[in-house]
Amino acid sequence: MMRNLSAFVALVSLASLHGASAAETADHGAKIYQRCAACHLPTGAGVPGAFPALAGRVGVAAANDAGRDYLVMTVAAGLMGEIEVDGVKIRGVMPAQAGLTDADIAAVLNYASSLKAPAATAAAKPFTAEEVAAIRGRHAGANPTAVHAIRSGVFDGAASADDKSSGPEK
Repeated sequence: MMRNLSAFVALVSLASLHGASAAETADHGAKIYQRCAACHLPTGAGVPGAFPALAGRVGVAAANDAGRDYLVMTVAAGLMGEIEVDGVKIRGVMPAQAGLTDADIAAVLNYASSLKAPAATAAAKPFTAEEVAAIRGRHAGANPTAVHAIRSGVFDGAASADDKSSGPEK
């Protein structure tokens, strides 16, 4: 209940920054999330061994600057490289989500942050289009392999401490 309230407050804050109502902002994020749901499922539960769960993990990653960079760039540029989630290695590719604006990426990440997690996690501050633009600018030209390198350490010591990046670290 508290997590849902935190997500609602975050969405209201984001909406007020851009003149949209909280309902419009939430609906926009949910609509974009339909792209993600094809692999990560509508609940964000993922498919073990194939597509990692997003529920609970997006909020954990969004709690620190490196994680926020990783999330934005995973959506914007894609991800390639072996990762380990809950002790299971996943070898796959997430394609870049072409055609999304900075506001779209902020909305979908805020929506994904609100997905229920198995364990309660503190709500991260909401993403804004301005923040997304700054992150994309810092990582201009990043490809899916470069995004994999950004992931290193994002989940260390967090609720999903089993999450690891395998392979070469940069």
